[in-house]
Amino acid sequence: MEPWGIPRLMLDLKQKDVIFFDMDGLLLDTENLYYETRWQILKRYGYPYTKKTHSHYIGKGFNDTIFRLKNLVGDEKLGQQIFTESMELFQASIENGRLPLKQGAFQLLTMLNEKEKRCYLTSSSSKKIIMQALQKTQLEGFFHKIISGEEVNRNKPMPDIYLRAIEIAQTDKKKALVFEDSKSGVEAAFQAGIDVIMVPDWLPPSKQEMDEVIAVLPNLEEVLVFFTERNNRRKPNDHFDYHEPFC
Repeated sequence: MEPWGIPRLMLDLKQKDVIFFDMDGLLLDTENLYYETRWQILKRYGYPYTKKTHSHYIGKGFNDTIFRLKNLVGDEKLGQQIFTESMELFQASIENGRLPLKQGAFQLLTMLNEKEKRCYLTSSSSKKIIMQALQKTQLEGFFHKIISGEEVNRNKPMPDIYLRAIEIAQTDKKKALVFEDSKSGVEAAFQAGIDVIMVPDWLPPSKQEMDEVIAVLPNLEEVLVFFTERNNRRKPNDHFDYHEPFC
């Protein structure tokens, strides 16, 4: 169990008009489902797939996933087939209700909407998967617009999706805030010049990520605390604990 420090900067929510949210691993527990469905299909074809391997696929979009699967099996056609079958299984699992919200997601989105903050979804996933997931979890109504990785030439960790999001929201970078859970997402927001709060999912933050974010919080419930007077009363040596999700 490794501790990380408290937010190094107190943030006044009044300074932010626009909030950008990643989806996979931040609002929805999709990474576990991606791993499970991909593992099942790869096992069917006789290939191992560990959680450590899966960590390299996180937050980079489907083109990167297909590229890695093709390299994993050593065959372009088979790699594409495995991706297609795993996505079919993934979508079927969503339809069967196997997609829980992450802790504090609904409460945070509700609070931001009540404060009339404009929320946008900025995900590396395809528009089809995003809409299916949001509709099934009843989160669609919280967002002004959905911005997918399909809308930009370069997906995360490149900054394109956040630069595009700033254009769509017609706002200044200083008035925007990003929530991300992965290394690639944090890097994309940082390179775009937008303040970012990290809520790690599968992997703890590296030193580089700690330097690039304004806060690292263990879940979205703690984000609510971050924006309250209680947060300002934390002692300097307080810390949050991170539990490694896999061995």
